[in-house]
Amino acid sequence: MDNCRLNHNQVSALILEELALHPLLEPVDIYKLLYQALFGPAHIVRDLGQLQRSISSEIWQMKQLYQPLFQQLGPVYSRISLSALKLSSDLADRQQKIECLSAWIIDSCSEYRDVDQEFLQCWEEHLPLMQRLLTSEPKAWDIASDLASSGNLPSHSPLFHANYHPHYRLVRMDLTDHYQRFMELNK
Repeated sequence: MDNCRLNHNQVSALILEELALHPLLEPVDIYKLLYQALFGPAHIVRDLGQLQRSISSEIWQMKQLYQPLFQQLGPVYSRISLSALKLSSDLADRQQKIECLSAWIIDSCSEYRDVDQEFLQCWEEHLPLMQRLLTSEPKAWDIASDLASSGNLPSHSPLFHANYHPHYRLVRMDLTDHYQRFMELNK
């Protein structure tokens, strides 16, 4: 996990930025954010066709723009909004852009030896800091900590989903060939 380790300053900056973007958060949302910053899309199914279908389906369901278009999550991973895809009615163009993003996501997946244990260690190390930055009921923090102990990756909280409509995927911005191709296709 050396390449995605986060220190207290990075965790603090990550959470403060998330609170500025999405002030209505629960501890489970901080859990998801920290997990994504550490491991990116490591948890996804690495089936290119399935990923393309998932993105295509989600795009059709989107009712509004999701901001920010790009959100840096620590030193390695970023969230890229599906709203960054500049889609037209041309189905071939749409598919090319979805294929580009899907390939970028797949190539952003890294293998980690012991994700559950590494995440739990990071969670416990930064828990007091996270609790200072996000005021929430102790029971909500206990639920998030129980998830960390069990190794389960949660969805966003009902509060988050009620107030925001997240439509994003996780990528490595340092994969410059993918980034440049994506930007070229979505001018």
